[in-house]
Amino acid sequence: MKKILFSIITMILPLLNTGAQEYLPKWKEGFLDIHTVATGRGDAAFIIMPDGTTMLIDAGDNGKPKDKQHPNDSLRAAQWLVRYISHFSESLPNPEGIDYAMITHFHDDHYGSTKEMLPGEHGYGLSGMTLVGDKLPISTLVDRGYPEYDFPSKEKVSKEKFFSNYRSFCDYQIAKGMKMEKFSIGSIKQFKMLHNPKKWQKSFIIRNICANGEVWTGKGTNARKMYSGDTDLFDENMNACGLKISYGKFSYWNGGDLSGGNLNIYKSNERDFESQVAPMIGKVTVMKANHHGYYDTCNGTFLRTLSPDIIVIDARSNNHPVPTTMTRMADKMVWGKECDFYITVDQAREKLGEKLWSCFKPWGHIVVRVYEGGEKYQVFVLDADSLDYRIKYQSEIFSL
Repeated sequence: MKKILFSIITMILPLLNTGAQEYLPKWKEGFLDIHTVATGRGDAAFIIMPDGTTMLIDAGDNGKPKDKQHPNDSLRAAQWLVRYISHFSESLPNPEGIDYAMITHFHDDHYGSTKEMLPGEHGYGLSGMTLVGDKLPISTLVDRGYPEYDFPSKEKVSKEKFFSNYRSFCDYQIAKGMKMEKFSIGSIKQFKMLHNPKKWQKSFIIRNICANGEVWTGKGTNARKMYSGDTDLFDENMNACGLKISYGKFSYWNGGDLSGGNLNIYKSNERDFESQVAPMIGKVTVMKANHHGYYDTCNGTFLRTLSPDIIVIDARSNNHPVPTTMTRMADKMVWGKECDFYITVDQAREKLGEKLWSCFKPWGHIVVRVYEGGEKYQVFVLDADSLDYRIKYQSEIFSL
């Protein structure tokens, strides 16, 4: 009994000493919450806008048993994601659905996989986005190619293993009332607040920056090509959609697996889109590392231009991030400043080594909470191996 009491006291004391809370306080109108959800099998960012409008960016499940799943293997990654979204949507205007969902590109760790796919009842299997959308109705779904899916070519897009299943899901849900749209580069109207927009619309916008190898020019919805060669050589990462969320003085970048350099494993030699996209993004407060911090991303130009205060890595393997990229991100000589690093899972710890791993705050579900008006923000890490989302770490409140 003494040992049990001692354990409880040692868990509570740090919370009392720092003024920290045991659980994330509920979202309130005026807050912008950005959740990076740690499933261990793919990307997922759940966003609650200042009026309570919700948006899900990606819902991945690569179906690979070697990638440790969180909190455990009793459910599929997307089932855990549904549980997470439902928990944090209880007090929102649309608690049993999702207002917007967006898929950055057609890779299994971003929208689902035929591996370990669950059977469905409506002509499609359940994994990633199809499972989430089956359980939590999506009002509007946006991807990079709807409805033609002809870039780089219909043949190439259709070769993605999960794609035909995804299209069956879309057809069924459209018949039930879901809207579908193609990602519109340059638009600030595609993802707009739906529930009480007038109160916050002057300080909150989502700007679509890039997709399908094209980038916003800075004028209206005009875009230009970032390539001149053969698009048949493109890998899917080069097609990733990227957007910037701004609220007051706060801003956030999410670009899926946007590429920033060439690797021998890829055919195209025009993969440095980061350097062309960066000027159209500008300075941000929080940056989701492109392509999980893999070899070909987060180049010096991109880091210097965005100059984030926080870098978030949505990880699922021991290569997320790789040591060379993490070394570059952690070296203030490369881009002139220090920042805080957050990561969803600890798969890369051994490969990175303790020196690089020590750059990270505790791993888990990462919640960036921007307070009313976008003048201040705070970062929370929630325990990804618990079922009650207990706080593992919380930062101080930063003023902008």
